[in-house]
Amino acid sequence: IMYKTGHSNLKVKMKETGADLACEVSGHIFFKNRYFGYDDAIYATLRMLELIHDGIDLDHEIDALPQVFSTEEIKVETTESEKFAIIEKVKEMLKNPPADFPKILGIIDVDGVRINFEKGWGLVRASNTTPVLVTRFESTDKKLAKVYENRVNDLISSAKASLKH
Repeated sequence: IMYKTGHSNLKVKMKETGADLACEVSGHIFFKNRYFGYDDAIYATLRMLELIHDGIDLDHEIDALPQVFSTEEIKVETTESEKFAIIEKVKEMLKNPPADFPKILGIIDVDGVRINFEKGWGLVRASNTTPVLVTRFESTDKKLAKVYENRVNDLISSAKASLKH
C-alpha cells in the first residue's frame, strides 16, 4: 500500500489496514509484530539477524529482487506558499504532457504526484518540514532514470514559471 511519507502517517495507516510492516524509502521500518510501531535501526538489525538464525538466506532473497537504479532525494527550492501550487500545476500538466514526455502508465496522488512509467517512476512531493519539493526517480535502466528526472524537472520549471505570471 502506498501512503503519505512520515512516521505518524504510516503508523495510522498500519493500524487502519492491519499491516504487519511499513517502510519508507528513507530507510524507516515499522514493525507491528511484538510491539506496534517500532522504528529503530538496532531493532531492525536484530530482526534481520533473527531471520538469518532461522535459516533465511538473505543473499538469495536480495538476488531475487529486480535490479533498479534510483536517484538520491533531490530537493527543489521553492517557497512554503508555492510548493503545493506547483504540485497541482504539475498534475494538471500531466493530463496533456509534452510530446517528448515518456509514456505514462498511471499517476498516484496520495502524497504529491508519483508518475508510473513503463520502466520506472518519478515522484514530486512537498516536504513536510521545509519549503522545498522533494523528487526521486527510479528505473530498471540507469539512462532512463535520468530521462525521467530531466523531463519531470522540465515540468516543475514550467509549473513554477506559470505561477509567476
